[in-house]
Amino acid sequence: MIKMVKLGILGIAITLTMSNVAFSQKKGGTLTIGMDRPMTGFDSSVNPRPEYNRRNAMFPIYEDLFSEGAGGSLVPILGLSLTNSPDKKNWTVKLKKGLKFSNGEDFNASAYVAHFKRYQSSKAWGFLRGMVGPIKEVVAKDNHTVEFRMLRPFPAFRAILSNPVYPMWANAPQHSAKVGQDLNRQPVGTGPYMLSNWTPGVSITYVKNPYYRNPDGQYLDKIIFKVIKGELPRLNSVKSGAIDVMLTRDGKTANQAKNDPNLQVLTELVGGTTTIEFNTSKPPLNDIRVRRALAHAVNRRADLKASNDGFGIPSTDWFGPASKWYCEGNTGYPEFNPGKAKGLLRAYGKPVKFKMVTMPIKNFIIGAKLHQTFWKRMGVQVELKVVPPGPAYFRAIRSGRFDAWLVGISEAVDPGLQGQAFFSKNRGNSTKSNFPEVDAALKKAWGSFKDEIKRKAAYCDYVSAVIKHQPILFRAHNNFAIIAGKKVGGLKKSQLTLTRLHEVWLKK
Repeated sequence: MIKMVKLGILGIAITLTMSNVAFSQKKGGTLTIGMDRPMTGFDSSVNPRPEYNRRNAMFPIYEDLFSEGAGGSLVPILGLSLTNSPDKKNWTVKLKKGLKFSNGEDFNASAYVAHFKRYQSSKAWGFLRGMVGPIKEVVAKDNHTVEFRMLRPFPAFRAILSNPVYPMWANAPQHSAKVGQDLNRQPVGTGPYMLSNWTPGVSITYVKNPYYRNPDGQYLDKIIFKVIKGELPRLNSVKSGAIDVMLTRDGKTANQAKNDPNLQVLTELVGGTTTIEFNTSKPPLNDIRVRRALAHAVNRRADLKASNDGFGIPSTDWFGPASKWYCEGNTGYPEFNPGKAKGLLRAYGKPVKFKMVTMPIKNFIIGAKLHQTFWKRMGVQVELKVVPPGPAYFRAIRSGRFDAWLVGISEAVDPGLQGQAFFSKNRGNSTKSNFPEVDAALKKAWGSFKDEIKRKAAYCDYVSAVIKHQPILFRAHNNFAIIAGKKVGGLKKSQLTLTRLHEVWLKK
């Protein structure tokens, strides 16, 4: 009996020791992340760019209202419960009590009211509404109850509230009012970390939020995002230990890393798609024959192989095969057929010449040059220009100054969001689409909110209508890779190209 007691005590001691070892692996240290371009700011009312580096740099500071659990269930984060009106126009969120922002302000419903007043009065609202939906107003029903009121039935809002949709991330309201435009450089959220130092173009440093509700979830002492331009320099930095993690969409880099036994590589087809969009408001791209000819002229598998080392699959809608909204490839996207392309251009009967711009991203530039080559074979002259990303770039697109441009579209959490971009009356309609058939298909989809099966069918019909008028060329579904050294523990695959790196730990 005494022996059994001794063994029991020994077993408990071993268990405690192992627990302490596991715990020690999860606490402390500095995680350094390599990003491929500078951070452009935290305030989306003045800087709405949905670029994945920017959003990942915001992620340690902010939190969602809910996350999505098994079977589509809601998992409370900042929110406690969600209800909606039968017509799906009003959505009410009960907030958790006793939470604080990192500056000590109380977290409450007024934060969301102030947040959306700021957004709706900004020039960026038309763009941001494409990500959060047709919000009419946000009202605080009491200190911890907030109601989002829509202009029309909007069943997609449940998905928005349970996914990392960055325009939903609220700042501390008193702080926001005090700093004004400086909020872009002085964010204050409820997340586990807060901004400590930002040297533009060089690095961003985060430290623990002293008011965070769950200190046990703050595994790291410090997080640093460091700008290292170029895929190979970042990969070599991970190999050497100069940085711990890098994020990439570049297939060649991901495939190289997979061959290194000292690295961890998590890859995922995250949906969304890379595209080429057209300004359909002026010649020659205002003619459907020209736009369809440009689609038929491109071998998309060759584009994927050349521009991204075969990393991905050609896309036919905005949703990847893993999404319940995927249209199974049945959207009528034009096949590679140079003969059809030449026939359409002969029918047009005029020289085709236009300017196309792209950002200085490796696979974008390669893809743009390849498209230029495919189109040149058809007698189409395309002047290609590389323009750095930034507010001026996106303002130029929205104002119609460019003829065509390459862009990456993140997977929407629900087709009710993605579909708005080609609606003629949408302020974010950068392609200047004005097609009654497309508008009618979208309105029908908006009205099919009572039945998920009918709703999916209606949105797939809408995608087909967009493709029929071809204001956009689909390239390939987005792939994403996380590359890390072996000492990084707790890595998880990305969600909508957002990666919870602030939840990892460093093994000791």
